[in-house]
Amino acid sequence: MIEAQSDIRSAKLLLDGTEFSRSIYHSQQAVEKGMKASLVLAGIVITDDHWVSDRFMKAFPEMLNIHNLIRDSKYLERQAIKSRYPLFTSIEKPIWIPSNEYTVQDAEDAYRKALAILKSIKQFLKEKHGISFAEERRQ
Repeated sequence: MIEAQSDIRSAKLLLDGTEFSRSIYHSQQAVEKGMKASLVLAGIVITDDHWVSDRFMKAFPEMLNIHNLIRDSKYLERQAIKSRYPLFTSIEKPIWIPSNEYTVQDAEDAYRKALAILKSIKQFLKEKHGISFAEERRQ
C-alpha cells in the first residue's frame, strides 16, 4: 500500500505537470498495487500479472460497490499498456502516441477513479480487517 500511495501522488504530480499519459499509467499502478496488497490478506499473491480486477472481485465480493469499483479498475487496466507505448496496428491508421493522444480530461478521470478505488479499498480493509494506512509521506 505504501507503493500504491506513492503512485497516486505521482499520478497527481504528472497530471499537474500536463504529462497526461504518464499520469494515467500511475493511476492504474496505484490501483493495481492497492488490490495486490489486499489480495495478500486472502492468501493470493500476484507478482507476475497486471490484470487483477477479476481476482479481487472473487476474493472480496462483499465489498461495498464492488461492481462499480471493478468496472473502473478494468478501465484503468486497459489503459495501462495503451498509456505507455506507441501503437502501430496497420498502414492505414496513424501511430497512436500516448503523449499526443491523452487529454487532461482523460487523466483527471483516471486519477478520480484511482482515488475512489483506493479510498474504497482502505475503508474495506479498515472495517473488515482492522487495518489502517498512514497517509503521511516519508520525511
